[in-house]
Formats: sequence, C-alpha cells, structure tokens
Amino acid sequence: MHGIIFLAFEDFLTSRLNGEAWGQVLAKAGLANSEFSPEQVYPDEHIMALFDAGAEMMHLTRNAMLFSFGNHLAPGLVEMGRSTGIVAEHWKTMDILEHLNSEIHSSFASFHSASKVPDIRTYRLKHGEVAIAYVSKRRLCPLLKGILQGMAEVFREPVVFKEPVCMLNHGPLCRLSVTINDPLMQRYVDVQREFALVHSRIEEIKLFTQYKGIPISGSGLVLRYDHDEVLIQTQELELVAMRECGEVFMAVSHLPVGLKASVKHCDLTQGTALLTSFFLTDGAVGRRNFKRVVPDVLIPVQLTFDDKKLKGVIHNLSGGGLAVDLKHGQNIDEMMLFVPVRATFRIPLKWVKIGDTIELGPHDISMDANVLDVQPLATGQRVRILFSPSSAHNLVVIEQYFKSLQDVALAELDALLHG
Repeated sequence: MHGIIFLAFEDFLTSRLNGEAWGQVLAKAGLANSEFSPEQVYPDEHIMALFDAGAEMMHLTRNAMLFSFGNHLAPGLVEMGRSTGIVAEHWKTMDILEHLNSEIHSSFASFHSASKVPDIRTYRLKHGEVAIAYVSKRRLCPLLKGILQGMAEVFREPVVFKEPVCMLNHGPLCRLSVTINDPLMQRYVDVQREFALVHSRIEEIKLFTQYKGIPISGSGLVLRYDHDEVLIQTQELELVAMRECGEVFMAVSHLPVGLKASVKHCDLTQGTALLTSFFLTDGAVGRRNFKRVVPDVLIPVQLTFDDKKLKGVIHNLSGGGLAVDLKHGQNIDEMMLFVPVRATFRIPLKWVKIGDTIELGPHDISMDANVLDVQPLATGQRVRILFSPSSAHNLVVIEQYFKSLQDVALAELDALLHG
C-alpha cells in the first residue's frame, strides 16, 4: 500500500480521536515507532493491521471505520486531482466517476507504478447514474463507498448506492450503482455532451413518434446542437408525424435508455426538425418484440383472478401484453401481483385472414397472463400485463388489428404531407 494512505490514516485518527491516537494504533498493530514516507510503498499487511487497530480504538466495525475514513479522504483527493490537472475544474461527482478508469485511475497508476492499484471500471449510464465494478484482493469496498459519499458531499449532491454483488458477501467483485438522489437530475440530459458524441461519430439516431396510437419510426442525423436544442435531418413522413404530435422519442447507441424531446419546429422543405426540452425515458426505446398499438375506440377488458373479476379498458395492446386502465373500486392489491390472471377482450376487426381462411369479426381473445406492475392514476390504476406464450391465432388477430390502424394512420400522414 502506498505511503500516502498511511499518512492520511494518521491524519484521520488524529482528527477523530486525539494527538496520541496514532501512536497507540501503531502499538496495537505491532508497528510501534514506525514511520511512513509518501514516496514509498509498504506491505499491505501493515495497513490492514492499522485498519483493525483503528476500528477498535474508534469502537466501530472495520467496515464502518473504512467508510468514515473514505469520507475523510474525499475532499483531499478532489483537491489533489484538481491541482495536478487530472480532475477538471467543472467536473462534479458523476463526471469524476465517468473519467475514473480512463484518465484519473490510469494517471495515478503511472505515477505510482510500484503500488498495486485496484481494478476499478466505471460506465456512465446516464447523467445522474454511474455503474462501477471494483476488483481487489484487499476487498476495501467500504473505503471506496466512503470516498464516493465524501466526494458527493464536496459537491453537495445527494447520492444513493445499490450494491447487488459484493466481495464481502462472497461475490467475485463489487458491482455498485451510484445515483444522484434527485428525480429531476435522474432524468436530466446533458444535451451538448450526448449529441456531441453522436455528431462526432456521424451516427444515425433512431426516431419514434406515436401518431393516432401507431408508432412511426425513422432515423435521422444530427446537423447541429447546443446546450438546449438539437437540429436533426430525417424523412418527410417522420417529420409530419413529429409536427402533428409535438414530441419524439429517440434511441442513441451509447445510452442504455431512450430520450424524449419536444418538437420546436419542423421544416419540410429542408427536411429538418428542431428539438428541445430533452428528458431520459424510464427504459430503452425501440426494442420491443411486438408492435404496440393504442386502440382508436374503447375496448373493454375483463381480468379474471382466482376469486375476483375486474373490468377496465385497454390503454395499449401488443402481441406480448397489454396495459389496462381500471377505475377506482376496481383496483388490484399487492397480493394479486403474484397470481395468474386471464385477460378477455374483443378485437373490433370486421375480418381476419388466417391462412387461406377469412374469419368474420369481431374477434374474442382470451389470454393467460401475469401482472407486471401497477401504476396509480388520478382515476384509478394502470395495470401492465404480460401474456403467457400466446396461440398463433391470437397473435395473427392482434397483428392484423395493428396493421389496419397503421394503414389508416399512414394514409392520413401522407395526405398531410401532400395536401
């Protein structure tokens, strides 16, 4: 372990206890009268013995003491990073973590090649969230979390940790998710940063607009961007749909979640749209296995549980499932999330072609399913339901219903384009 850590630990114990604490901890660790230099590297066994002795002196568990020590280290590490030029002046918590393995960690390793630097890898999932993988024989993950917490306090940014895998719980590594605990920041998009990357790679972005309940998809190129707005070029039909809807969803290759933006202006002669007011979506965009449609008429649906029947209206429908709006008094409780449900509804199609046969409609559908989640609404609940493997017949009926509404929507868009 590098000598800087020994000196920092001495400062930590002195600040938390008293001026005599360091000598007492050295004695407890069997290192009485030892001195440490910031230019030297010392055996890991020495710092581990000091950590154990320090935790005992502070009447803390070893992990709690390491977290507190990491918190103590953070301001000095940020200051040192800035003074050496490794940390940019405008960076905050998520920025530092994003550049940790590409710039900061590699720089430290090159300066202190004799020290065994842990393997820390980071990936910025979105503006307010970074994923971290940490591997080290020292297993000092509480120290790392303390540093992260202290760094967030330096920048006055509330953060929360999730650690589904930890070496202290017999995991092969520690996997951390660090998130800014602010709903607005979790959905915030650094427009200039994200679209500078797309523009520099000359990448297409995938565009999705919902027109009359039908998804209209296309692709576009980023022409220019600034802190608040992005000018894209795309196909005429997509432009008309964006103009009519006033919003668009996007998928860009380097983000695991989608983007939503307002459409400020469309120029059909130039083939461009000016987008603004960007937010992150809850999940990925454009990766559905089934085409989803919002019905153009009310479609009643009955949900049958073991001993209860609920009636609602379909909000959207696909071959993989549906969303149902339930009014107050028809609510699903927590226990109903864990039992099978049967969804029964009628598709308003005049006819369906099944192979060489024409079946007259409307068409009754009954599917086994499970409740995926429940979202509260002002009028009741919206229940997302995932179908069990469906019959080929039901899938054909739903697919042809989608196609019938898609034909109408595309015809309307074409009329708007050429009208």
